[in-house]
Amino acid sequence: MHFKIKNMKNILFLTLLVSMLVVSSCKQDPRAIKVKEITEFEKQLYEAKTLDRKKGMDMIDIYSDFSKEYPKDSLSAKYLFKAAEVAMNLQLGSQSIYFYDKVMASYPDFYKVPECLFLKAFIFENQLENLEKAETYYKQFIKEYPNHALAKDAEASLNYLGKSPEELVKMFQEMNKEE
Repeated sequence: MHFKIKNMKNILFLTLLVSMLVVSSCKQDPRAIKVKEITEFEKQLYEAKTLDRKKGMDMIDIYSDFSKEYPKDSLSAKYLFKAAEVAMNLQLGSQSIYFYDKVMASYPDFYKVPECLFLKAFIFENQLENLEKAETYYKQFIKEYPNHALAKDAEASLNYLGKSPEELVKMFQEMNKEE
């Protein structure tokens, strides 16, 4: 009889343990839920033919919130980069620069750090019209990433920096004459 009671306790314990595992597995990971929500929101945002400003701003907030909530998560750098891209497309140059700077400072090993620097220069040139800073960042990009695919674009941007459309046309005409 003692043997049966002991077995009964083991069975009861195992049943309780299995029940707890089943219940805990039914609860979804909050991070996974958030990633799924971001994926769904991205799908809606990118399926639209034009970028809706309100939805774009909401997307930036969602990306930013994720990175604040999960700063050590590998997706945080990716989402901050995407936040910067959305901000750039919404002509929010300063906000875009903020996110690119955050990626470079917080995730220096992220594979898109070079693009962050290049796009930062591009934004200073084309959206914020700060040619001095654009020149500084294009030069920094060329110095730090001379073999990157965007290095030639950075050099070209430096060559054409601050030139009016008329000056550019004249430059291209002269280049064609030389060829």
